[in-house]
Amino acid sequence: MFKFCSRVIWSVSASGVASWVLLTGCSAVALGATPQSSAQYEVPERPSPFLPPSDVSLNAHTRASMPLPASGGPTGTAGSGNVAPTSDLPPPSAPASDVMLGPSGTAAYPPSDSALPAQGNPQPATPSNSPSYIGGDSGYNLATANSSSANVAQPEIIRTLTLRQLGLASPMTLRGFSPLQGVDIPIPADEIVTRAQIVIDGAMSPSLLPEASSLTLTLNEQYVGTVLVDLKNSRFGPLVFDIDPIFFTRLNHLNFQFAGEYRRDCNDMHNGVLWARVSNLSKVIIATVKLPPVRKLSYLPMPFFDPNMREVLKVPFVFPRPSGQGDLKAAGIVASWFGKLADFRGTSFPVSTAFPAIGNAVEIGENIPLDRNGTLPSGPTLFEIANPNDRNGTVLVVTGQNHKEVEIAARVLAFSSDTLGDVPFKVVSDVTLAPRKPYDAPAFVPTDRPVKFGELMSAMDLQQQGGAPLGINVPFRIPPDLYRWKQHGFPLKIQARTPVAAAFEHEGAHLDVLVNNAYVQSFPLFSDVFWKKIEGHLPGHQNGLMTFDAALPPWLLFGGRNQLDLSFNVLPIDRGACRRTSDDFIAEVDSTSTFDFRKSYHYATLPDLSYFAGSAFPFSRMADYSQTAVVLPAQPDQGVSTAFLNLMGFLGGATQYPVVGIDVVSSSDLGGLSSSKDIIVLSTLDQLGAAKSLLSRSAYEINGQTIRLGQKTLLDGLWYLFQDRDNAGQHNNVESVLNAPIVNASLLIGGESPYTNHRSVVALLADRSDLLPQMVASLLDRQKLPAVQGDLVIKNGDVFTNYRNTRRYTVGSLPLWIRLEVMLEEHVVLVVLASLFGAGLLAVGTARWLRAYAQRRLKRKLPGEDDPIDT
Repeated sequence: MFKFCSRVIWSVSASGVASWVLLTGCSAVALGATPQSSAQYEVPERPSPFLPPSDVSLNAHTRASMPLPASGGPTGTAGSGNVAPTSDLPPPSAPASDVMLGPSGTAAYPPSDSALPAQGNPQPATPSNSPSYIGGDSGYNLATANSSSANVAQPEIIRTLTLRQLGLASPMTLRGFSPLQGVDIPIPADEIVTRAQIVIDGAMSPSLLPEASSLTLTLNEQYVGTVLVDLKNSRFGPLVFDIDPIFFTRLNHLNFQFAGEYRRDCNDMHNGVLWARVSNLSKVIIATVKLPPVRKLSYLPMPFFDPNMREVLKVPFVFPRPSGQGDLKAAGIVASWFGKLADFRGTSFPVSTAFPAIGNAVEIGENIPLDRNGTLPSGPTLFEIANPNDRNGTVLVVTGQNHKEVEIAARVLAFSSDTLGDVPFKVVSDVTLAPRKPYDAPAFVPTDRPVKFGELMSAMDLQQQGGAPLGINVPFRIPPDLYRWKQHGFPLKIQARTPVAAAFEHEGAHLDVLVNNAYVQSFPLFSDVFWKKIEGHLPGHQNGLMTFDAALPPWLLFGGRNQLDLSFNVLPIDRGACRRTSDDFIAEVDSTSTFDFRKSYHYATLPDLSYFAGSAFPFSRMADYSQTAVVLPAQPDQGVSTAFLNLMGFLGGATQYPVVGIDVVSSSDLGGLSSSKDIIVLSTLDQLGAAKSLLSRSAYEINGQTIRLGQKTLLDGLWYLFQDRDNAGQHNNVESVLNAPIVNASLLIGGESPYTNHRSVVALLADRSDLLPQMVASLLDRQKLPAVQGDLVIKNGDVFTNYRNTRRYTVGSLPLWIRLEVMLEEHVVLVVLASLFGAGLLAVGTARWLRAYAQRRLKRKLPGEDDPIDT
């Protein structure tokens, strides 16, 4: 009876969802758009088709090579070793007809073999330069827009995601003591799932008892299917499991539960024969349809950014009337805001003069009409309209009467988007921002006080439950120029709670501390020391709370992102055969645990492009980049503009603060370039112009389409001759003279500013403008980051070559006594020569003093010296 009621509830819910989708859908034919490109985020060009289910539980159908069953009841899979009994299982999710019907009886979408949208790319709608104003002249009647698309079929968006793409770097291995693992599957907030499948491959131990061992799949704690043991074949798959779309939410947890026994009486959960493995190439196929858009400023940053998604955030930018560099700063502020939101995901902002054929976009420019009548803005204005090429797409318009007002609207969007109100249109007023101080970026851990773990993550994330080893990860970011005298470690105070001592082994139980996957230190979790026992009974002492003092070695820390790993290794007491004990325990790191980066100095030796790639240093020294200027061509094309916005997204993500203080300067007129600022040059080689002079203090010269290593003086030549390795042990991969053509390549060059000492210049150059966004994207690719170092990086396709030849300079300050020590450490030969010279001077001085002393002694007349000797 309970199962019957559950089926009825599921059917009614599914009917409501399908009916609502049908009433609010939009036509793919009318839009002329492919289903794949309708996605908010990038999806595979050729998603996998849905397969007839071959699972062994919820949808007990035939294997993938056979068609869907014609009957409505569940059908067992004959002859398969991976078949579970179906007598107590729910009915299959697939309808028993040639057309997959909605709960109301109307055709929701075709069957698996013929229902999918064409895998090719139908001709998209022609991009338009004109905005779409729906519902009268005001353009804000969303009800009219929604009702006009009623009763029109909605195109499906099909995504194929492997477990590797969902974050599973290696095959998932489940064991007796670690039987539950899983991955998260995000669904865009503006889409709803219509059908889904999982196709899994893997293997299970051949020593398992078939009647007591299995691998069960659940989605959000809802049952999906079970794989049983096949004694004849350890490997299973590919198996296809249907997933009921009603199980899906915005963020979904796909779990794999392993149950295994190898003997009928007692089983040791730590025995090596208890294992099951799921390939990370197993995939999830999900079909979704778009929900009606909600165009209200209060919903920002939706629909442009969804925090549950993990893909690179892609937002097209539209400039209706290209005006050189006029609106680029405002666009850069908006791009950096998206970069702050996207953080580790990365960003991509393709630039165009026309609206995209599919999806959302941001339009920026002065005097953009507000309605069909051509009403111009009366001040800094933000509003949302429908994409004229895609009724489901939304265009966020940032406009004003002039460039200054457009920039004001961009600042308000970046800093006050949560106060814009539940309206689609608003004229805004400028925001007042407090001046920033060096190294106060929200992304960086403060270095003037101890920082609690609770400031970096929630107390819930600092507590974990499971079997050993149990890990708690604490991410943090630091500036790359922290200097510690004699490389002394940074103090780390850890306060942790562990399970009751009576249930777990004391010997060997320990807490391992690692940073960036490098081992630091271990601490025993249970101590029998007398004073430790006394401490536990003192007033105010929290029961079970232990304090450990560790130190983080500076050489293990990166500039930018770091991760502290705390691994609890605790095993239950072995109580003998047939006496089970739970391996699960709860470990907690108290939120009052602290990092302490005080007693350190800000000092770094440059140029070092790894600092720029890791944390945008030295430009990120100021959170708002108020001491940074970007030099662009006078008339940047779409490739340069795209690279500029992508770079602004990178800078905003590095500091978690929009780039409101940055200056944009033309390469044709460097007169407005402040000599007190760090400089970023972004240009193609043919548009570099006067900006070539900004690289005069680097070791490299750009001549047309060629880069050469310049040696202007004898001293420079000696520098190149005697250099060997940098502090990281990097070999110099350049000969005394480098003269290389730049063909289909991009460059990243670092050097000292020609205007002011201790100021930096970083140049991103390419022979074609479309290569510049690729170089910027490399700064966000963790696989390519190790190749970005030295003072020159050449990117040819996917191959990176780095060099180090430029004379070093320093930024920051140190006390005089430390600077003297640093100077001596950097010039060992001079120290040796000075030591020899000092020893020589000491020897000469000592000899002369002894000679003089001997002469004085000879001249000195002693009492009775002249008296005759008494014989």
